[in-house]
Amino acid sequence: MGREVKLFELSNGKEYSISEIMLKTGCKNSAIRYRLSKTRDAAKILAPKGTHQDYGYGRRRVLKKPPKIAKINNQAQEIMEKYIINNKPFYDKYFRLALKKISCIKRGGIK
Repeated sequence: MGREVKLFELSNGKEYSISEIMLKTGCKNSAIRYRLSKTRDAAKILAPKGTHQDYGYGRRRVLKKPPKIAKINNQAQEIMEKYIINNKPFYDKYFRLALKKISCIKRGGIK
């Protein structure tokens, strides 16, 4: 009276059990279950042990991604960006904090 083996269908259309994936990749049972919980992409699931696939998690993976640069859509945004860059110290929160402490700013505006 054994348990029925659960088969997981991957993106390539083939069905695998956890034990078959373990033999192909060299990973442990828990690692395979974790991969299956994140994605069903065959390339990511069947990747060998030790290779890092991008599952969209992990602090290091997020920090290594290049920052998204916003594109300037119109001339008004471009003018505002130049204004902010030229007057950056006022928009810097620590500079504003220093101004508040020496009483140059009162509730949103300069005296």
